[in-house]
Amino acid sequence: MLELRINGFGGQGSVTLAHLLAQAALENGEQGQALPFFGVERRGAPVRAAVRMSPTAIHAHSQCELPDYVVVMSEKLTNAAISEGITDIGTVIINAPNALAVSDHDTWQVDAEGIAREAGLFSADGPMINIPLFGAVCRVLNIPQNIMEQTLLNKWPGKSGERNVGPASKAYNSVMKVNAALSA
Repeated sequence: MLELRINGFGGQGSVTLAHLLAQAALENGEQGQALPFFGVERRGAPVRAAVRMSPTAIHAHSQCELPDYVVVMSEKLTNAAISEGITDIGTVIINAPNALAVSDHDTWQVDAEGIAREAGLFSADGPMINIPLFGAVCRVLNIPQNIMEQTLLNKWPGKSGERNVGPASKAYNSVMKVNAALSA
């Protein structure tokens, strides 16, 4: 079973991202479970959500304590996200404009905000970075691009879904593994 935690700020779409990833797992023939975490969150405050994926039934229903992957929706949250817990061999996926490696962990970087801005994906809270991050995370998890695209089209039929496919695909194809020596 794979566990993934998403660390973001309220209003960035952490919960929607978790639901999209769980749905992509289902579309890919696996089991998926989205675990939104609601407390006293408010727009702009740090929030988190989690996802479980497995080729077999998922019997756990608790929060993820030591996920295999951590998605950091804002590089400002990197240290806090890592200190919350991640497996020793865990992977970090960061929304950042430039390469940013996390010591002791494989790190992938994508400029989700830049991709969202370029595509004109905005909400009242700013760029909708969860759509490009969905594409990037699917790539890192080896979820086929056609499954990623179909998940978006099923979630938002018509023009809304089509509008989201481009930025998600761009992130899918541009997310890169960061070499710790290059980012130092």
